[in-house]
Amino acid sequence: MTFIYQIGLAIALIFLGPVFLLRKKTRTGIFEKLGFVPEDIKKSQRENKGCIWIHAVSVGEFNAVYPLVKKLKEELPGTPIAISTTTATGQSIAKEKAGDIATIFYFPFDLPFCLTPWFEVLDPALAIIVETEIWPGFIEECERRSIPILSVNARISPKSFLWYHRLRFFFGPLLKKFSAIGAQTRSEHERFTKIGASSDTTEILGNIKLDGLKPLPEAELKDLAESLNIGPDDFVIVAGSTHEGEEEAVLKVLEALQAMSSKETVIRNSIKLIIAPRHPERFERAATIIEQHGFKARRFSKSESFSTEGNEVYLLDGLGQLVKFYSLASVAFVGGTIAPIGGHNVAEPYAYRVPVCCGPNIQKTKDIAYALNECGALLMASDAENLIKRVKEVYLDRDKARSIGEKGAAWLKENQGAVDRAYNMIASVYKNTP
Repeated sequence: MTFIYQIGLAIALIFLGPVFLLRKKTRTGIFEKLGFVPEDIKKSQRENKGCIWIHAVSVGEFNAVYPLVKKLKEELPGTPIAISTTTATGQSIAKEKAGDIATIFYFPFDLPFCLTPWFEVLDPALAIIVETEIWPGFIEECERRSIPILSVNARISPKSFLWYHRLRFFFGPLLKKFSAIGAQTRSEHERFTKIGASSDTTEILGNIKLDGLKPLPEAELKDLAESLNIGPDDFVIVAGSTHEGEEEAVLKVLEALQAMSSKETVIRNSIKLIIAPRHPERFERAATIIEQHGFKARRFSKSESFSTEGNEVYLLDGLGQLVKFYSLASVAFVGGTIAPIGGHNVAEPYAYRVPVCCGPNIQKTKDIAYALNECGALLMASDAENLIKRVKEVYLDRDKARSIGEKGAAWLKENQGAVDRAYNMIASVYKNTP
């Protein structure tokens, strides 16, 4: 079956190759993906021999696994680490954060002639897949070379599960080749085993994304607020990981709050909005939407800040900054939840005790969202119009906002520790490798 899959993939690459080359997004890293190993990595072949190869497809997966990467480096200082990503944004963040402790490169296409050069140069002792990446060619190459393969922070969304389950005759045997699978939740554990993963090698570790959510020092946060001209009494909305339609939604929230505050006496110096689009290619689009609403876009990429003029919206057009910027928030909106995406990590703002609003589309983050909602730590809006109402609740009631933030922070603290569990799982396999 894998042979047929790879024939189909090769044919697809032949026909889609010109499209990949013409589009900057898919052209980036194309030679590494085709199996051409850069000279600097070839020269480090001896240093990389016996490495742990970690694959994190993009920014979210890398940020999730980064605390585990640091843990591996601390506990196994003599073991080299190699990290592959698929996207350019993931590559950029990986090089920025882990370039000094790991070899960073693009994950090759799942074909023998693309995979083999990388396996020959890296000669990994262990392979780790982050979240949902089931690459048949890669898995079978690991098996052929007797390289144990594991999955950490493993997840399969309900929508993806239906597809995988229909094809379990193909994916089931592949999952059985994993030495260990560390699922995020009991639901994820059930999905993996229903597809065909062995219950003996699949365990619940929790979500390692939560372990990376640690507050920065107060002095650093104070400097950030001052650099943006944000005062202690300002009401700040941080809209993180937004998609099309969600910038419009939060701008309408801002307009509604401004209209209300002009009529009522509210103890706030001003209302400020920070928007962080999910994808870099939408930065300019978001700036245009802000301008269309009559606001001036102040941009992170230009080192700008809020001025005394007002009528401004801050555009966080940079990578890897969002969690830190949540520290500025009086309330956070987490995107991908009004747009039909399925949601992003609604737990991140609770590193700073910030109450969170989200829309109804939480399929991809439902376990965390349901848990937070159950303990009274999530403001769920039914649609963009209802989002205005939910934000108004915490704008007018500071005690309610504080209570929601405290509940979310307490839940976050109780659910951390997955990095240590993931490390123990990896170590138990690694110590038995030849």
